[in-house]
Amino acid sequence: MKSIVKYLICIPLVAIFCGCSLNIPPPDQFSDPDAISTVSSARSLLTSAYISYPHYEYQLSILGEDFCPTNLSGKDVSQQNLYRWQDNSINELASEVWSTYYTTIAFCDVLLERIPNVATATTAEESEKAAITSEAKTLKALCYFNLLRLFATPYDKNPDADGVVIKRRIGVEVVARSSKSACVNYIRDLLIEALTVNNTPAKNGWLSQKAVYHILSQLELYAGNYQKAAQYAEEVLKNVEDGWFTGANYRYLWSANSYEGRIFAFYNSNPYYNTLQYDEPNGDYFAVNPKIEYSSTDVRKEYNIYPFTMADESRNLFGKYNKNNRAGEANTYVDMMRYAEAYFIAAEAYCHDGEEAIGVSKLNRYLSLCGANLIPNTLSGDELIDRIVSEKLNEFVGEGVNYFDLKRLGDRDLERYTAWGKSTYSIIKKDDYKWIFPIPASEYRYNEAVSQNEGWPINR
Repeated sequence: MKSIVKYLICIPLVAIFCGCSLNIPPPDQFSDPDAISTVSSARSLLTSAYISYPHYEYQLSILGEDFCPTNLSGKDVSQQNLYRWQDNSINELASEVWSTYYTTIAFCDVLLERIPNVATATTAEESEKAAITSEAKTLKALCYFNLLRLFATPYDKNPDADGVVIKRRIGVEVVARSSKSACVNYIRDLLIEALTVNNTPAKNGWLSQKAVYHILSQLELYAGNYQKAAQYAEEVLKNVEDGWFTGANYRYLWSANSYEGRIFAFYNSNPYYNTLQYDEPNGDYFAVNPKIEYSSTDVRKEYNIYPFTMADESRNLFGKYNKNNRAGEANTYVDMMRYAEAYFIAAEAYCHDGEEAIGVSKLNRYLSLCGANLIPNTLSGDELIDRIVSEKLNEFVGEGVNYFDLKRLGDRDLERYTAWGKSTYSIIKKDDYKWIFPIPASEYRYNEAVSQNEGWPINR
Protein backbone atom coordinates (compact mmCIF):
# COMPACT_ATOMS: atom_id res chain seq x y z
CA MET A 1 0.00 0.00 0.00
CA LYS A 2 1.46 3.35 -1.05
CA SER A 3 -1.28 5.88 -0.40
CA ILE A 4 -4.34 6.07 1.77
CA VAL A 5 -6.06 8.03 -1.02
CA LYS A 6 -7.11 4.82 -2.74
CA TYR A 7 -10.25 3.16 -3.98
CA LEU A 8 -11.99 0.33 -2.21
CA ILE A 9 -15.15 -0.62 -4.04
CA CYS A 10 -17.27 -1.50 -1.06
CA ILE A 11 -20.83 -0.25 -1.30
CA PRO A 12 -23.26 -0.49 1.63
CA LEU A 13 -26.66 -2.00 1.05
CA VAL A 14 -29.17 0.80 1.07
CA ALA A 15 -32.86 0.27 0.58
CA ILE A 16 -34.31 3.76 0.72
CA PHE A 17 -33.20 7.09 -0.73
CA CYS A 18 -35.28 10.17 -1.44
CA GLY A 19 -38.40 8.31 -0.45
CA CYS A 20 -37.99 5.68 -3.17
CA SER A 21 -37.24 1.98 -2.93
CA LEU A 22 -33.99 1.26 -4.73
CA ASN A 23 -32.48 -2.02 -5.81
CA ILE A 24 -28.79 -1.63 -4.97
CA PRO A 25 -26.67 -4.68 -5.85
CA PRO A 26 -24.62 -6.49 -3.20
CA PRO A 27 -21.19 -4.93 -2.51
CA ASP A 28 -19.09 -7.52 -4.32
CA GLN A 29 -20.92 -6.94 -7.58
CA PHE A 30 -19.32 -3.51 -7.91
CA SER A 31 -15.88 -5.13 -8.13
CA ASP A 32 -16.95 -6.41 -11.53
CA PRO A 33 -16.40 -3.73 -14.21
CA ASP A 34 -19.44 -5.08 -16.07
CA ALA A 35 -21.74 -4.66 -13.05
CA ILE A 36 -22.61 -1.08 -14.00
CA SER A 37 -24.22 -1.76 -17.34
CA THR A 38 -27.68 -0.23 -17.05
CA VAL A 39 -29.01 3.20 -16.17
CA SER A 40 -30.66 1.82 -13.04
CA SER A 41 -27.42 0.22 -11.76
CA ALA A 42 -25.56 3.46 -12.48
CA ARG A 43 -28.16 5.46 -10.52
CA SER A 44 -27.82 2.94 -7.67
CA LEU A 45 -24.07 3.47 -7.49
CA LEU A 46 -24.57 7.23 -7.58
CA THR A 47 -27.06 6.87 -4.74
CA SER A 48 -24.36 5.15 -2.70
CA ALA A 49 -22.05 8.07 -3.45
CA TYR A 50 -24.65 10.52 -2.16
CA ILE A 51 -25.14 8.47 0.99
CA SER A 52 -21.40 8.25 1.60
CA TYR A 53 -21.03 12.05 1.61
CA PRO A 54 -19.93 13.08 5.12
CA HIS A 55 -21.54 15.81 7.21
CA TYR A 56 -19.37 18.00 9.42
CA GLU A 57 -21.67 21.01 9.63
CA TYR A 58 -21.90 20.67 13.41
CA GLN A 59 -18.14 20.37 13.95
CA LEU A 60 -17.45 23.36 11.70
CA SER A 61 -20.08 25.35 13.58
CA ILE A 62 -18.26 24.55 16.82
CA LEU A 63 -15.01 25.79 15.26
CA GLY A 64 -16.67 28.96 13.94
CA GLU A 65 -18.60 31.75 15.61
CA ASP A 66 -21.96 29.97 15.67
CA PHE A 67 -21.95 28.76 19.28
CA CYS A 68 -20.82 29.46 22.82
CA PRO A 69 -20.43 26.92 25.65
CA THR A 70 -23.14 26.20 28.19
CA ASN A 71 -22.87 24.97 31.77
CA LEU A 72 -22.95 21.43 30.30
CA SER A 73 -20.06 21.78 27.81
CA GLY A 74 -17.55 20.23 30.18
CA LYS A 75 -19.54 17.00 30.25
CA ASP A 76 -18.32 16.18 26.75
CA VAL A 77 -14.59 16.84 26.77
CA SER A 78 -14.14 16.00 23.08
CA GLN A 79 -16.62 18.66 21.98
CA GLN A 80 -15.24 21.16 24.48
CA ASN A 81 -11.69 20.59 23.25
CA LEU A 82 -12.78 21.05 19.65
CA TYR A 83 -14.41 24.36 20.59
CA ARG A 84 -11.12 25.39 22.21
CA TRP A 85 -9.20 24.42 19.06
CA GLN A 86 -7.05 21.84 20.81
CA ASP A 87 -4.44 20.33 18.47
CA ASN A 88 -5.45 16.73 19.10
CA SER A 89 -9.12 17.43 18.47
CA ILE A 90 -8.49 19.16 15.15
CA ASN A 91 -6.03 16.44 14.16
CA GLU A 92 -8.60 13.71 14.85
CA LEU A 93 -11.29 15.57 12.94
CA ALA A 94 -8.94 16.18 10.00
CA SER A 95 -8.11 12.50 9.72
CA GLU A 96 -11.78 11.58 9.50
CA VAL A 97 -12.61 14.40 7.09
CA TRP A 98 -9.79 13.46 4.70
CA SER A 99 -10.80 9.81 4.59
CA THR A 100 -14.55 10.29 4.20
CA TYR A 101 -14.44 12.91 1.44
CA TYR A 102 -12.02 10.83 -0.59
CA THR A 103 -14.32 7.84 -0.12
CA THR A 104 -17.15 9.76 -1.77
CA ILE A 105 -14.76 10.85 -4.54
CA ALA A 106 -13.91 7.17 -5.05
CA PHE A 107 -17.56 6.29 -5.60
CA CYS A 108 -17.84 9.08 -8.17
CA ASP A 109 -14.68 8.06 -10.01
CA VAL A 110 -15.72 4.42 -10.25
CA LEU A 111 -19.06 5.50 -11.67
CA LEU A 112 -17.54 7.98 -14.13
CA GLU A 113 -15.10 5.34 -15.39
CA ARG A 114 -17.85 2.84 -16.06
CA ILE A 115 -20.77 4.94 -17.25
CA PRO A 116 -19.55 5.18 -20.88
CA ASN A 117 -20.32 1.45 -21.12
CA VAL A 118 -23.89 1.88 -19.86
CA ALA A 119 -26.32 0.99 -22.63
CA THR A 120 -29.45 3.06 -23.27
CA ALA A 121 -32.50 2.02 -25.28
CA THR A 122 -34.64 5.15 -25.14
CA THR A 123 -34.30 8.92 -25.18
CA ALA A 124 -35.39 8.97 -21.53
CA GLU A 125 -32.59 6.58 -20.59
CA GLU A 126 -30.06 8.67 -22.50
CA SER A 127 -31.21 11.78 -20.62
CA GLU A 128 -30.96 9.92 -17.31
CA LYS A 129 -27.45 8.74 -18.17
CA ALA A 130 -26.42 12.33 -18.88
CA ALA A 131 -27.97 13.48 -15.59
CA ILE A 132 -26.13 10.78 -13.63
CA THR A 133 -22.83 11.82 -15.21
CA SER A 134 -23.48 15.47 -14.41
CA GLU A 135 -24.41 14.74 -10.80
CA ALA A 136 -21.37 12.52 -10.25
CA LYS A 137 -19.05 15.28 -11.51
CA THR A 138 -20.83 17.85 -9.34
CA LEU A 139 -20.64 15.71 -6.21
CA LYS A 140 -16.97 15.01 -6.87
CA ALA A 141 -16.30 18.74 -7.33
CA LEU A 142 -18.12 19.54 -4.09
CA CYS A 143 -15.93 17.07 -2.17
CA TYR A 144 -12.71 18.47 -3.62
CA PHE A 145 -13.84 22.03 -2.91
CA ASN A 146 -14.48 21.23 0.75
CA LEU A 147 -11.14 19.44 1.05
CA LEU A 148 -9.37 22.43 -0.49
CA ARG A 149 -11.03 24.90 1.85
CA LEU A 150 -10.12 22.81 4.89
CA PHE A 151 -6.61 21.57 4.12
CA ALA A 152 -5.09 24.55 2.28
CA THR A 153 -4.31 28.11 3.26
CA PRO A 154 -6.70 30.85 2.05
CA TYR A 155 -6.54 31.18 -1.72
CA ASP A 156 -5.17 34.72 -1.77
CA LYS A 157 -2.21 33.60 0.36
CA ASN A 158 -0.17 32.40 -2.63
CA PRO A 159 -2.41 30.49 -5.10
CA ASP A 160 0.62 28.40 -6.09
CA ALA A 161 0.98 26.92 -2.59
CA ASP A 162 -0.14 23.37 -1.81
CA GLY A 163 -3.79 22.48 -2.17
CA VAL A 164 -4.95 18.88 -1.92
CA VAL A 165 -4.26 15.57 -3.67
CA ILE A 166 -6.11 15.27 -6.98
CA LYS A 167 -6.73 11.65 -7.96
CA ARG A 168 -6.08 11.03 -11.65
CA ARG A 169 -7.03 7.38 -11.88
CA ILE A 170 -8.68 4.58 -9.96
CA GLY A 171 -6.19 2.64 -7.87
CA VAL A 172 -3.09 3.28 -5.80
CA GLU A 173 -1.22 6.51 -6.46
CA VAL A 174 1.80 8.14 -4.90
CA VAL A 175 1.09 11.73 -5.76
CA ALA A 176 1.93 15.18 -4.43
CA ARG A 177 -0.60 17.83 -3.56
CA SER A 178 -1.62 20.01 -6.49
CA SER A 179 -1.38 23.77 -6.11
CA LYS A 180 -4.44 25.69 -4.95
CA SER A 181 -4.80 27.27 -8.38
CA ALA A 182 -4.58 23.87 -10.07
CA CYS A 183 -7.22 22.51 -7.68
CA VAL A 184 -9.54 25.42 -8.42
CA ASN A 185 -9.08 24.89 -12.16
CA TYR A 186 -9.79 21.17 -11.79
CA ILE A 187 -12.94 21.78 -9.74
CA ARG A 188 -14.09 24.48 -12.15
CA ASP A 189 -13.60 22.16 -15.14
CA LEU A 190 -15.70 19.45 -13.49
CA LEU A 191 -18.49 21.92 -12.84
CA ILE A 192 -18.40 23.45 -16.34
CA GLU A 193 -18.70 19.93 -17.77
CA ALA A 194 -21.61 19.19 -15.44
CA LEU A 195 -23.27 22.46 -16.42
CA THR A 196 -23.74 21.32 -20.01
CA VAL A 197 -26.55 19.00 -18.87
CA ASN A 198 -29.91 20.68 -18.30
CA ASN A 199 -30.66 18.60 -15.23
CA THR A 200 -33.75 19.69 -13.28
CA PRO A 201 -34.72 16.89 -10.85
CA ALA A 202 -38.04 17.20 -9.07
CA LYS A 203 -36.66 16.35 -5.62
CA ASN A 204 -34.15 18.21 -3.43
CA GLY A 205 -31.94 15.14 -3.00
CA TRP A 206 -30.34 15.20 -6.46
CA LEU A 207 -27.79 17.77 -7.65
CA SER A 208 -29.35 19.98 -10.32
CA GLN A 209 -27.96 22.42 -12.87
CA LYS A 210 -28.94 25.18 -10.44
CA ALA A 211 -26.72 23.50 -7.81
CA VAL A 212 -23.82 23.58 -10.27
CA TYR A 213 -24.23 27.33 -10.72
CA HIS A 214 -24.33 27.70 -6.94
CA ILE A 215 -21.05 25.82 -6.34
CA LEU A 216 -19.44 27.83 -9.13
CA SER A 217 -20.46 31.06 -7.37
CA GLN A 218 -18.90 29.76 -4.14
CA LEU A 219 -15.73 28.68 -5.96
CA GLU A 220 -15.23 32.00 -7.73
CA LEU A 221 -15.81 33.95 -4.51
CA TYR A 222 -13.20 31.72 -2.84
CA ALA A 223 -10.74 32.36 -5.67
CA GLY A 224 -11.37 36.12 -5.67
CA ASN A 225 -12.96 36.19 -9.13
CA TYR A 226 -15.69 38.54 -7.98
CA GLN A 227 -17.35 39.37 -11.30
CA LYS A 228 -17.74 35.66 -12.06
CA ALA A 229 -19.00 34.97 -8.54
CA ALA A 230 -21.68 37.64 -8.91
CA GLN A 231 -22.67 36.39 -12.37
CA TYR A 232 -23.12 32.82 -11.18
CA ALA A 233 -25.02 33.94 -8.08
CA GLU A 234 -27.36 35.99 -10.26
CA GLU A 235 -27.92 32.90 -12.41
CA VAL A 236 -28.91 31.00 -9.27
CA LEU A 237 -31.39 33.73 -8.36
CA LYS A 238 -33.18 33.72 -11.71
CA ASN A 239 -36.89 32.91 -11.28
CA VAL A 240 -36.62 32.89 -7.47
CA GLU A 241 -39.95 33.60 -5.79
CA ASP A 242 -40.15 36.08 -2.90
CA GLY A 243 -42.65 33.89 -1.08
CA TRP A 244 -40.01 31.25 -0.42
CA PHE A 245 -38.39 33.47 2.20
CA THR A 246 -41.33 35.18 3.84
CA GLY A 247 -43.72 34.34 6.65
CA ALA A 248 -44.36 30.72 7.52
CA ASN A 249 -42.73 29.45 4.32
CA TYR A 250 -39.28 29.82 5.88
CA ARG A 251 -40.09 26.84 8.08
CA TYR A 252 -40.23 24.51 5.07
CA LEU A 253 -36.44 24.71 4.83
CA TRP A 254 -36.35 22.57 7.97
CA SER A 255 -39.30 20.34 7.11
CA ALA A 256 -39.31 16.65 6.21
CA ASN A 257 -40.54 17.28 2.67
CA SER A 258 -38.85 18.34 -0.54
CA TYR A 259 -39.25 22.10 -0.97
CA GLU A 260 -38.74 24.29 -4.04
CA GLY A 261 -37.22 26.98 -1.81
CA ARG A 262 -34.08 24.84 -1.47
CA ILE A 263 -31.47 24.43 -4.16
CA PHE A 264 -30.10 21.13 -2.86
CA ALA A 265 -30.35 19.08 0.32
CA PHE A 266 -28.99 15.63 1.10
CA TYR A 267 -31.70 13.13 1.86
CA ASN A 268 -31.11 11.84 5.37
CA SER A 269 -32.44 8.71 7.08
CA ASN A 270 -30.13 8.85 10.12
CA PRO A 271 -30.11 11.02 13.25
CA TYR A 272 -28.69 14.44 12.47
CA TYR A 273 -27.35 17.10 14.85
CA ASN A 274 -28.32 14.94 17.82
CA THR A 275 -24.84 15.17 19.41
CA LEU A 276 -25.49 18.82 20.29
CA GLN A 277 -28.09 17.79 22.86
CA TYR A 278 -26.95 16.69 26.33
CA ASP A 279 -30.42 15.39 27.06
CA GLU A 280 -33.97 16.56 26.53
CA PRO A 281 -34.76 17.93 30.01
CA ASN A 282 -31.39 19.58 30.73
CA GLY A 283 -30.37 21.20 27.46
CA ASP A 284 -27.42 21.30 25.06
CA TYR A 285 -23.64 21.37 25.17
CA PHE A 286 -23.63 24.66 23.23
CA ALA A 287 -25.94 27.64 22.88
CA VAL A 288 -26.19 30.18 20.09
CA ASN A 289 -23.47 32.83 20.20
CA PRO A 290 -24.95 35.92 21.93
CA LYS A 291 -23.65 38.13 19.10
CA ILE A 292 -26.34 36.57 16.88
CA GLU A 293 -29.41 38.73 17.21
CA TYR A 294 -32.68 39.12 15.30
CA SER A 295 -35.20 41.92 15.19
CA SER A 296 -38.69 41.23 16.52
CA THR A 297 -40.01 41.15 12.94
CA ASP A 298 -37.35 38.79 11.58
CA VAL A 299 -39.09 35.55 10.52
CA ARG A 300 -35.83 33.59 10.94
CA LYS A 301 -35.79 34.08 14.68
CA GLU A 302 -38.58 31.58 15.25
CA TYR A 303 -36.74 28.79 13.44
CA ASN A 304 -33.08 29.59 14.08
CA ILE A 305 -33.42 30.05 17.85
CA TYR A 306 -34.88 27.63 20.37
CA PRO A 307 -35.67 29.31 23.73
CA PHE A 308 -34.93 26.94 26.59
CA THR A 309 -34.40 27.28 30.32
CA MET A 310 -30.92 26.24 31.43
CA ALA A 311 -29.18 27.11 34.71
CA ASP A 312 -32.41 28.84 35.81
CA GLU A 313 -32.42 31.31 32.92
CA SER A 314 -33.99 31.43 29.47
CA ARG A 315 -31.28 30.71 26.90
CA ASN A 316 -31.08 30.84 23.13
CA LEU A 317 -30.35 27.31 22.03
CA PHE A 318 -29.93 26.34 18.38
CA GLY A 319 -33.14 25.82 16.43
CA LYS A 320 -33.43 24.33 12.92
CA TYR A 321 -32.43 20.63 13.12
CA ASN A 322 -32.03 20.77 16.88
CA LYS A 323 -35.54 22.15 17.22
CA ASN A 324 -36.83 19.27 15.11
CA ASN A 325 -34.99 16.76 17.28
CA ARG A 326 -36.54 18.19 20.42
CA ALA A 327 -39.99 18.14 18.82
CA GLY A 328 -39.56 14.51 17.74
CA GLU A 329 -39.60 15.48 14.04
CA ALA A 330 -37.31 13.84 11.48
CA ASN A 331 -34.53 15.80 9.79
CA THR A 332 -35.26 14.19 6.46
CA TYR A 333 -33.25 16.72 4.48
CA VAL A 334 -29.90 18.32 5.34
CA ASP A 335 -29.78 21.69 3.59
CA MET A 336 -26.53 22.21 1.70
CA MET A 337 -27.45 24.90 -0.80
CA ARG A 338 -30.05 27.57 -0.17
CA TYR A 339 -31.07 30.54 -2.30
CA ALA A 340 -30.29 32.84 0.61
CA GLU A 341 -26.57 32.18 0.16
CA ALA A 342 -26.73 33.37 -3.45
CA TYR A 343 -27.90 36.77 -2.18
CA PHE A 344 -24.96 36.91 0.23
CA ILE A 345 -22.43 35.75 -2.37
CA ALA A 346 -23.66 38.29 -4.91
CA ALA A 347 -23.65 41.09 -2.32
CA GLU A 348 -20.12 40.37 -1.12
CA ALA A 349 -18.80 39.92 -4.66
CA TYR A 350 -20.28 43.22 -5.81
CA CYS A 351 -18.81 45.01 -2.80
CA HIS A 352 -15.33 43.53 -3.34
CA ASP A 353 -15.56 44.56 -6.98
CA GLY A 354 -16.31 48.21 -6.18
CA GLU A 355 -20.08 48.01 -6.71
CA GLU A 356 -21.03 48.55 -3.07
CA ALA A 357 -24.39 50.20 -3.74
CA ILE A 358 -25.47 47.24 -5.87
CA GLY A 359 -24.22 44.79 -3.23
CA VAL A 360 -26.07 46.48 -0.39
CA SER A 361 -29.25 46.70 -2.47
CA LYS A 362 -29.02 43.02 -3.39
CA LEU A 363 -28.67 41.83 0.19
CA ASN A 364 -31.23 44.27 1.58
CA ARG A 365 -33.70 42.82 -0.90
CA TYR A 366 -33.40 39.46 0.84
CA LEU A 367 -33.28 40.88 4.37
CA SER A 368 -36.46 42.85 3.75
CA LEU A 369 -38.25 39.66 2.72
CA CYS A 370 -37.23 38.12 6.05
CA GLY A 371 -38.29 41.16 8.05
CA ALA A 372 -34.69 41.69 9.20
CA ASN A 373 -32.86 44.95 9.88
CA LEU A 374 -31.34 46.35 6.70
CA ILE A 375 -27.69 47.20 6.07
CA PRO A 376 -27.13 50.99 6.14
CA ASN A 377 -26.02 52.57 2.89
CA THR A 378 -23.39 54.50 4.84
CA LEU A 379 -21.19 51.42 5.37
CA SER A 380 -18.26 50.80 3.06
CA GLY A 381 -14.96 48.94 2.74
CA ASP A 382 -13.99 46.40 5.39
CA GLU A 383 -16.78 47.57 7.68
CA LEU A 384 -19.35 46.68 5.01
CA ILE A 385 -17.82 43.24 4.36
CA ASP A 386 -17.82 42.56 8.12
CA ARG A 387 -21.51 43.46 8.27
CA ILE A 388 -22.33 41.14 5.37
CA VAL A 389 -20.47 38.27 7.07
CA SER A 390 -22.25 39.03 10.35
CA GLU A 391 -25.65 38.97 8.65
CA LYS A 392 -24.65 35.74 6.92
CA LEU A 393 -23.93 34.19 10.31
CA ASN A 394 -27.45 35.14 11.43
CA GLU A 395 -28.80 33.32 8.39
CA PHE A 396 -26.62 30.21 8.42
CA VAL A 397 -26.01 29.69 12.14
CA GLY A 398 -25.31 26.03 12.82
CA GLU A 399 -24.81 25.14 9.14
CA GLY A 400 -21.00 25.28 9.12
CA VAL A 401 -20.84 28.23 6.70
CA ASN A 402 -19.27 30.81 9.00
CA TYR A 403 -16.04 28.86 9.53
CA PHE A 404 -15.35 28.88 5.78
CA ASP A 405 -16.04 32.63 5.58
CA LEU A 406 -13.72 33.43 8.47
CA LYS A 407 -10.92 31.36 7.01
CA ARG A 408 -11.41 32.67 3.47
CA LEU A 409 -11.25 36.30 4.55
CA GLY A 410 -8.56 35.70 7.21
CA ASP A 411 -8.77 39.25 8.50
CA ARG A 412 -9.60 38.91 12.20
CA ASP A 413 -9.04 36.84 15.31
CA LEU A 414 -11.60 34.41 16.67
CA GLU A 415 -12.88 34.58 20.24
CA ARG A 416 -13.51 31.47 22.34
CA TYR A 417 -16.01 32.16 25.10
CA THR A 418 -16.75 31.01 28.61
CA ALA A 419 -20.23 29.69 29.45
CA TRP A 420 -23.04 31.67 27.81
CA GLY A 421 -20.54 33.96 26.08
CA LYS A 422 -20.15 36.16 29.15
CA SER A 423 -16.40 36.61 28.72
CA THR A 424 -13.54 35.58 26.44
CA TYR A 425 -11.75 32.35 27.34
CA SER A 426 -9.04 32.60 24.68
CA ILE A 427 -8.23 34.10 21.28
CA ILE A 428 -7.45 32.16 18.11
CA LYS A 429 -5.20 34.47 16.12
CA LYS A 430 -6.04 35.00 12.46
CA ASP A 431 -2.65 33.56 11.47
CA ASP A 432 -2.81 30.53 13.79
CA TYR A 433 -1.57 27.40 11.99
CA LYS A 434 -4.63 25.46 13.21
CA TRP A 435 -6.84 27.25 10.69
CA ILE A 436 -5.35 24.83 8.15
CA PHE A 437 -6.20 21.22 8.86
CA PRO A 438 -3.23 18.83 9.05
CA ILE A 439 -2.69 16.17 6.41
CA PRO A 440 -3.43 12.94 8.30
CA ALA A 441 -0.58 10.67 9.31
CA SER A 442 -2.36 7.81 7.53
CA GLU A 443 -1.75 9.68 4.25
CA TYR A 444 1.80 11.01 4.48
CA ARG A 445 3.07 7.87 6.22
CA TYR A 446 2.52 5.88 3.01
CA ASN A 447 2.56 8.63 0.41
CA GLU A 448 6.07 10.03 0.46
CA ALA A 449 5.14 12.61 -2.20
CA VAL A 450 2.64 14.47 -0.01
CA SER A 451 3.62 17.47 2.13
CA GLN A 452 2.44 18.43 5.62
CA ASN A 453 0.96 21.82 6.49
CA GLU A 454 3.09 24.28 8.41
CA GLY A 455 2.93 23.95 12.19
CA TRP A 456 1.79 20.34 12.22
CA PRO A 457 4.24 17.51 12.98
CA ILE A 458 5.15 14.70 10.61
CA ASN A 459 5.22 11.28 12.28
CA ARG A 460 6.24 8.83 9.57
